[in-house]
Amino acid sequence: MADIDMKLLRSFLSVATERNFSRAADRLGCSQATVSLRIKNLEGTLGRKLFDRGYHLVELSQAGRDLLPQVQIIVDHHDMLFDGMKRGKITGTVKLGVAEDYVQPILSRLMRVVETSLPGVELSITSMLSAKLANMVEARNLDLAIVTLPTQKSHSTVLSCPRLVWVAAEDFVIDRTKPWPLAFYPEGCVFRAAAMGALGREGVKFREFLNSASGEVIKCAVSSGTAVTVMAEGTIPHGFIALPKDSGLPELPNTCIQLLERADGLSKAAQRLKVSIMKLLGA
Repeated sequence: MADIDMKLLRSFLSVATERNFSRAADRLGCSQATVSLRIKNLEGTLGRKLFDRGYHLVELSQAGRDLLPQVQIIVDHHDMLFDGMKRGKITGTVKLGVAEDYVQPILSRLMRVVETSLPGVELSITSMLSAKLANMVEARNLDLAIVTLPTQKSHSTVLSCPRLVWVAAEDFVIDRTKPWPLAFYPEGCVFRAAAMGALGREGVKFREFLNSASGEVIKCAVSSGTAVTVMAEGTIPHGFIALPKDSGLPELPNTCIQLLERADGLSKAAQRLKVSIMKLLGA
């Protein structure tokens, strides 16, 4: 049975997250050619095509989508094994905020990390809009927060700067005779503000089909094929697609996924959690 180099798996995760070989290389601190070679070697070892490569965007193939959660578990447990062996037990409570639009891609993986490598850390999680979480960190009501904001704030670490894209169900039918049916978070959402600004500048007609503070409710509306929303590249769920540039919707800017921390310093438990989050997201 063939052994797979962890560098190949990390490269796979980075390309799957960034949807771009160049950005994945920047994240890993190596050349684009190196990342391309690693993906080629991994595909050769597994005998499956893992990505569909386009001119502007790289998408996971069906085999890649099937492999992604398994690779995440392998890499997570690999890191937790070494982290747990090298460090002593840390105890304490950490208050963490996770933006609504980032809960699904990270929360289950993060909980496994805390349970396995930080068993003495008690985690208290708050999920809401990024702007509100940023205010809670500033008010010292949270130790750390994973948020998506237009630009980097002070006392933060950039995790990724993905492009925002219009997202719909795979079977969504574009009707150019009617206003676009859109599903958004309420006022205060960075994605909403970016979308509204772009729509206004381009004069694109739309109607707000749904306004909800629940990410699950928004995804239900989108998955039904009746609405379009905005997400960051790398966080698009299975069954959804990024609409092409020629769909008629305006191009959206990049956003900044970042880890905010209290300005007055972190406890040892919070410092350890910060390191674990950065490893988990490849920052």
